[in-house]
Amino acid sequence: MKKLKKWLRYGAIALVPLLFFLNTWQSFRFASLKKEIRKIEMDQVESIEENKRRIIAISILNFPARIRSLAENALGLKRPSVDTYIEIRPSSGGKNTDG
Repeated sequence: MKKLKKWLRYGAIALVPLLFFLNTWQSFRFASLKKEIRKIEMDQVESIEENKRRIIAISILNFPARIRSLAENALGLKRPSVDTYIEIRPSSGGKNTDG
């Protein structure tokens, strides 16, 4: 019985530093995970803002007047007159005869 008490005492003495170490390690892990979460949240906010800017840019570029302005000014394209283009209509034969 005396030996058992002695081993229990040694076990308790050895367990205290081990528990302190585990507590410190757990605190370190918590702090590093908290820092990583903060970084990921900032990346997420940045990505959302970038998506908003891209959606606005797309909506501006899709505006018909903007497309016409880009075609005429940036690309040097001109709107054809009525007699310079050919209108092609599908035949009403019913079957598709595309090659």
